[in-house]
Amino acid sequence: MKCDVRPANRMVILVAALALLTAPGLLGAADKAKAAADPFAGAFFPPEMVLLARDRIALTPQQRADLQARMEQTKARSEELRVRLEHETGALAALAKPEHVDEAALGAQLDKVLDAERELKHLHVGVLAAIKNLLTPEQQAQLRQLVQDGGTQLQAATRQRLTEKVERVKQGAQSWAASGRDPSVIARTMEEKVKPLLDSGKVMEAEAELDRLLELLKPETK
Repeated sequence: MKCDVRPANRMVILVAALALLTAPGLLGAADKAKAAADPFAGAFFPPEMVLLARDRIALTPQQRADLQARMEQTKARSEELRVRLEHETGALAALAKPEHVDEAALGAQLDKVLDAERELKHLHVGVLAAIKNLLTPEQQAQLRQLVQDGGTQLQAATRQRLTEKVERVKQGAQSWAASGRDPSVIARTMEEKVKPLLDSGKVMEAEAELDRLLELLKPETK
């Protein structure tokens, strides 16, 4: 059976991985002007950054599990608050548009917007504090060192890790084809999931998809 993972497709995927991993803002760094006014600037570590740097800071399996559990625990509530904030902000905009504005209603609605913003910020700061508390002083120092050069070291390490995983997926798909198994599901996942995630800068999600493919490609998987 002929392998569907064509060289052209593999090259597109690999080039996308390499190019996007060097894009500015990959690690979620705040704009310099905003960082200057941020009382938490340099104090915390975004969860994405910690996970991307896991090998460099020797993140233990338990730390990684705890970090991901906290992120999952917060995800639903964060989305709920985001939707609520959008709704309340829309209602505030509607109250502000008429030629005659009801000041009392406008003020009450503004309070609802501020309440949603405050709760969302509390949630996010709580997560950042919990993540920081999971890390040892040595790991925190290593993370600060990694961002001193604008994240160049971390980007390079992440680029290398993803490139290696893409190559392993390619080799696994070729092994499937050589043994008579249809590798089209692998090619489809790379083209329809991994590449779009990389194109949108969602490196962690793209790596998770690669990890799932590598698990599927294990020799013992039937």
